[in-house]
Amino acid sequence: MLDQSAANTGVHPKQALVDAGCCSETNLEAARERQLACGTDTFMATGRLAHDEQVPPAPRGRIPKDATLKERMARKLRTKPGKAAYSRRKAIVEPVFGQVMTCQNGRQLLLRGEDGARGEWQLLAACHNLRKIFRHAGTAGLAALAD
Repeated sequence: MLDQSAANTGVHPKQALVDAGCCSETNLEAARERQLACGTDTFMATGRLAHDEQVPPAPRGRIPKDATLKERMARKLRTKPGKAAYSRRKAIVEPVFGQVMTCQNGRQLLLRGEDGARGEWQLLAACHNLRKIFRHAGTAGLAALAD
């Protein structure tokens, strides 16, 4: 997805926030290589916390030389910059899914098959984005875009 983002915009993202479902040795290695090649700073959750569980503080001192990539990433997320960056994910990404589910009845896709489901999801996402543009710009702003 980061490659596609760079291809679409011509710029590599400065930061990537990745949930625990994507945490694997392959993805951690790719994140490290992307940091060196493109400068993209990746914050990847390494596991899930209970709903009321707090992130433990970052250990003090140097990172052990024998630490795995997963241990290094978990430590990175415990730092102040890591906590601040990853907490933004809840404000940026998660509300979209909640709004699609509640405002657009998107809990269940009606079309079957991969192509149908993908098309329906793209339509829901487009409607979500159009609703945001309309709320921000209003009818006058949309009319100005049409000119």
